Amino acid sequence: MLGTKEKGIMLYIINHCKRIEEKAFNISKQEFDKSEDVQEIVCFNIFQIGELAKNLSIDFILQHSGVPWNQIKGMRNKIGHGYGTIEMDRVWDTAINDIKPLREYCQQIVNDNK
Repeated sequence: MLGTKEKGIMLYIINHCKRIEEKAFNISKQEFDKSEDVQEIVCFNIFQIGELAKNLSIDFILQHSGVPWNQIKGMRNKIGHGYGTIEMDRVWDTAINDIKPLREYCQQIVNDNK
């Protein structure tokens, strides 16, 4: 059973994933590298996903281990405390390869608990 708190977190994560997909999925890596606006939007949403993941209960994390929650929180920390050292290649790789599966996984959790 999915608690109200976790359901809300899942829905927020899904929305942040969609925002990243809207901005990053229709451009090339070169366009991403040239657009500070897109980089900031993607970083902000990855940061928000990590912030939300910090609020998940241990029980939830153990029950839904199909996502590397600790790595998500770690990415949040790198973006939040990177102070100009954020690796944009890593951000791009995360946006392109990890965000869609994360959104789908979170959506499945919500769907399974309707």
